[in-house]
Amino acid sequence: LGIDCDYEPTGNVAAAVSPAQLRTARKKADMFQKAGVHVEFGDGRDLGLPDAFLGGMLEPRGGVMDPGKFALGLREALLASGARVFEQTAVQAVEPTRAGVIVSVPRGHVRAAQVVLTTNAYSRDLAIAPKRLAAPIWCSMVETEPIPPERLTATGWTSRSGIATQHNIMESFRLTRRNTIVTGVRQLQAARGTVGARKPDPEIVADITQGFRARFPSLRDLAIERAWGGWIAMTPSWLPVAGQATRNISYLIACNGHGLAQAPYLGTLLADRVAGDKAHDNLATVWRMRPRFAPSPAFNAPVMRAMWALDRRADRKVS
Repeated sequence: LGIDCDYEPTGNVAAAVSPAQLRTARKKADMFQKAGVHVEFGDGRDLGLPDAFLGGMLEPRGGVMDPGKFALGLREALLASGARVFEQTAVQAVEPTRAGVIVSVPRGHVRAAQVVLTTNAYSRDLAIAPKRLAAPIWCSMVETEPIPPERLTATGWTSRSGIATQHNIMESFRLTRRNTIVTGVRQLQAARGTVGARKPDPEIVADITQGFRARFPSLRDLAIERAWGGWIAMTPSWLPVAGQATRNISYLIACNGHGLAQAPYLGTLLADRVAGDKAHDNLATVWRMRPRFAPSPAFNAPVMRAMWALDRRADRKVS
């Protein structure tokens, strides 16, 4: 669609900050290479990573972008397509009938032959969504002030590749076109009750900032300009899931922390299916014949806190 979203085809690296993480990255690289996927395992210097990263697995296809600009670009393309769009309209219920589906909203309803639920982390607020389809998890991010080019070069991050560490709960790092660093995750928070608007927890922002300064000691003096967060959907299998809640109500949950690539791609395949086109093999890979999901023991506050504590213990050993 030609969306201006600051896309840079830098590739992304499953990176290591410890010998144990490096072994994990090597195992992943071996597994992908045996499956015929083009990945490269290398030393941090060979991959153009910052000095604190020992090495990792480079996936050269893809890169980094501004997801906010991408989402706004998709919105503009949708509005220009002639589709009828009802923004800021809360869906209260989705009810199948013999004649189709009724979507209820505060001031009326919409009748449709078919409905697709693409509500991701908000799915559990709809009674029609399969139970335990996904757990809403709050993910926080921060962004530094712009970095002078010579100081950025001195860190060793010459490739500008996106970085995700091999912790239990990853740390992610990406460079923007403004030469700021966006970093986050590190800690996750489970939802309590209805999923709604919230602000990042100051303690988690401080922890993410501490992690950034540990990975980039030469940039410890940089100010953090902003922090934000949002709800992502984690499925019991940690994989995208598509299927049908009823005969004429489909769903697609494609996030699990990697939705920027998966959701638009799988969404296109599901749109083709709804339109009556031939089903795609790649959609069949994530298609569930029955909308039944086992509870996941991982997505609750005590377990996620324990995962964070294990990561910090490992970091202290490396230090």
